[in-house]
Amino acid sequence: MEFRSEENRSYRVEVSGWDSGENFFVEKTMLEWIPEEKQEVSLRASLRQGCVVFVRLLQPLANSNNFPVAYQAVRVAAKDPGGNARVRLAQLRPCASFRETIRLLDEAASRVA
Repeated sequence: MEFRSEENRSYRVEVSGWDSGENFFVEKTMLEWIPEEKQEVSLRASLRQGCVVFVRLLQPLANSNNFPVAYQAVRVAAKDPGGNARVRLAQLRPCASFRETIRLLDEAASRVA
């Protein structure tokens, strides 16, 4: 039998980036994190789907840094009566440089040959 926790985890974060009017914003909010399912925040700033925001953890965890992490807004809901919009986020991963990609391809080819 597999045990799977459906526990919702919330973390105090600072979200920054450029809103739909191309104005820089910084907001403190809660990040709702359900592992392998979703990460969501509630923001007053108006965002466009696909935009990039930076999320920085405000509650220090053991052995963690508080560097901002890049996320993409994959879904932006309409604003609620209080003026906040739910934004679903997906963490962005750095792409390998062209040189790094060529090096990895060369290494893979030498292992096959």
